Amino acid sequence: MQLPWGVAVLVATAIGLGAALLIGLPALRVHGLFLAIITLAFSVAAASWLFDQGAFTGSEFATTTPFMEPPVIAGIDFGDRRSFYFLCLACLALMTAVMARVRRTGLGRSMIAVNENEDLAAASTISSTRMKLVAFALSGGMAAFAGALFITLRVELNPAATFTTDGSLRMIATAVIGGIGSVAGPIIGALFVRGLPVAFGDVEEVQLLTSAIGLLLLLMYFPGGLMQIIYAGRDAVLGWADRRLSAREEAPAPVARPAVPTRASRDIAVPEGAAWLHLHDVRVRFGGNHAVDGVSLAVQPGELVGIIGTNGAGKSTLMNAIGGFVPSTGTIEVLGHDVSGLPSHRRHRLGLGRGFQAAHLYPELTVRETIMVALEARERSLVVPSITGLPPSPGRERRKRADALELIDFVGLGGYAEQFVANLSTGTRRIVELSCLVAADAKLLLLDEPTGGVAQRETEAFAPLILSIREELGAAMVVIEHDMPLIMGISDRVYCLEAGQVIAEGTPTVVRDDPLVVASYLGTDERAIQRSGGLVDTPAAQ
Repeated sequence: MQLPWGVAVLVATAIGLGAALLIGLPALRVHGLFLAIITLAFSVAAASWLFDQGAFTGSEFATTTPFMEPPVIAGIDFGDRRSFYFLCLACLALMTAVMARVRRTGLGRSMIAVNENEDLAAASTISSTRMKLVAFALSGGMAAFAGALFITLRVELNPAATFTTDGSLRMIATAVIGGIGSVAGPIIGALFVRGLPVAFGDVEEVQLLTSAIGLLLLLMYFPGGLMQIIYAGRDAVLGWADRRLSAREEAPAPVARPAVPTRASRDIAVPEGAAWLHLHDVRVRFGGNHAVDGVSLAVQPGELVGIIGTNGAGKSTLMNAIGGFVPSTGTIEVLGHDVSGLPSHRRHRLGLGRGFQAAHLYPELTVRETIMVALEARERSLVVPSITGLPPSPGRERRKRADALELIDFVGLGGYAEQFVANLSTGTRRIVELSCLVAADAKLLLLDEPTGGVAQRETEAFAPLILSIREELGAAMVVIEHDMPLIMGISDRVYCLEAGQVIAEGTPTVVRDDPLVVASYLGTDERAIQRSGGLVDTPAAQ
């Protein structure tokens, strides 16, 4: 039985979507090169065995697909190749518009976030599993839709000979050359790789440029593909315009720092009387090495607790265990809830916020988009509304954009809103990271060396900012820091770790004078000990 063309296309799209999900499920456990190998292995299996089955050729004795009647849509017969070309062009425009729509929503931003920094995305309450499956499903459905158009155009083809592994690799290479991560990149790549030889096939320079050697040289100098060149030109023009405008504008009058912009839409329930962080006998083991060895500690509501120790003492590993980024044993309670068996994104949905030692964030997103990723904690982006543009997606996007701009103004980064994170200094990225924690409305913040890699003059501004955020959010904080005046000046209590164990705990003064801390971390140099007592001018130090 042959289905009508429109029905057949819908069925093919649904089957492609389902097949992509089946491939994506086992691929969730692998990353990078191994993920590419899994998808490539399916391509090899399809070309060498699957496409030879009777379900694709009509019978077990046939080698080509059955004839597919061209469609008649709105009275227009697309049996002519020219008219069918325009139908394909219209479908390309529709799919491009859909993907551009997805890219502008929280769904698209979350996909990019998971691709570029999976741990930070999880700390923003985004499920990497959900995003990967959505990406697989969308790509599989669109590929199947394109395949249905191709089958209609290429009458009675041999699928095993047409859809080969070499063809798949060429498609991937075309997307990389154009620039992955952008909607226009694959289209520009296709025009460059396939369009230039067709339009200027006799020109030797074009033949060289689109050859394997030419494409290799292109990616050597522009690893981001052709879109990197376009972005560089755009940034140069915008930078020039910004400098011209800045030169004409008068310096604004100083204004008082506004309150931290929060919204009560995220309801975080904390049992009365519970410690906001409670660890009991937490252990993390890598092979035969105990990176964290039986740590127990507690953080009370609104308390700021500092963690100090030498490099390799297990401080960052302990934070990773709390956040669910490394397997651990023992009991971990966050805001009164036992999270020991929960994945990282579910722990952070309970009110946990995490800042990382290396503030890489998401290089391909702007400052505004990065903060809007964190705002997913307040309002989750739904798949179907994000794709179609139907409610509640438009309203949620407007609210997230307004909240992000408000946060950017709060931290004084108004001029950086549309700057890509990759172009920011380390200090600016640290401030953006703190903004993300505020955006998530977290009640328990874990900061791992928030001043790491920051110039001293920028470090001095962090203490008031950290304390302001804690006070306005009513949050508790756990801060790892090597800057002793800073950590001793802002902390209510301090823990010192050595070889994965707590060797001292108490007020900053008690810990600073503890003989074990002096021997292990501060050393016997009196100047280092005195420097650790040079408290910054903050409320905690007074």
